[in-house]
Amino acid sequence: MDKKPLAVVTMAYNETVLLPVWLRHYERQVGLEHCYVIDHGSDDGSTRNIGANVIRLPRTPMDEDARATTVRDFCSALFLGYKRVLYTDADELVVPDPGVSPSLNYCAATQNLPHVLTLFGVDVVHVAEEKHIDLSRPISHQRQFARPISTLCKPTLIAGRTDWMHGFHCITGDHRPNFGDIFLFHVAHCDIDILYERQKKRNAAAPIGIPHSHHTITPDVFADHMRSEVALLPRRDVQMRRGEPHFENTKLRFSDAIERKDWSVEPDLWRIPARFAGAF
Repeated sequence: MDKKPLAVVTMAYNETVLLPVWLRHYERQVGLEHCYVIDHGSDDGSTRNIGANVIRLPRTPMDEDARATTVRDFCSALFLGYKRVLYTDADELVVPDPGVSPSLNYCAATQNLPHVLTLFGVDVVHVAEEKHIDLSRPISHQRQFARPISTLCKPTLIAGRTDWMHGFHCITGDHRPNFGDIFLFHVAHCDIDILYERQKKRNAAAPIGIPHSHHTITPDVFADHMRSEVALLPRRDVQMRRGEPHFENTKLRFSDAIERKDWSVEPDLWRIPARFAGAF
């Protein structure tokens, strides 16, 4: 029997708000039977009767290195039955360019993809003139802008065992990103109210061993910072299409930054191209 094209994995804890969005998205992309949720001790019912495969772990202090090792080993085991594995956090919705394919399964059939494919990552933001979001509807119908960030360009679409560093922002050793036509939309900041509530949860479960983690910023300070920063950013129309000069230059700049482990941020908001409407 042939291996299945793609498994999608996340690790979650008490993720009542965004895990349902994650499940709906990847159900459309690969089917819930190919979705795996590593539950790190949830006690709020968010991982009960969700239709996906759930692996339950006891709750322990958040250790980012241990989390990366756990996810690495679990994803490695999935290659027994899958050609490729995608790991994402519960606030990350990954899609191919709609002009290339309607679903992620095409990745397994594409022979020239590298062993590790880096996703092009953008942070979907809530600008002042937008209403509060309704998560029962596609986010892409309600949000206009996203900010490209190199830390969101994660090497997490893999074809074999991969040793990630904590946060899954890069892999161990020398690695220069290989970008394809796959995009990661980070939606944790798509609504100020959601951002505020999730930051409260992060404060209560900040990772050990990372004293200056953004998880420790108070919700008020974090929300105010996001509001003021987003309000000041210039807005640019970038189609995020292969061959587009500004897009290609940004990918090159991000590749250089990631290779140096020197994280950079695009100083603009990019309007989410119309072809992504309904894709996430």
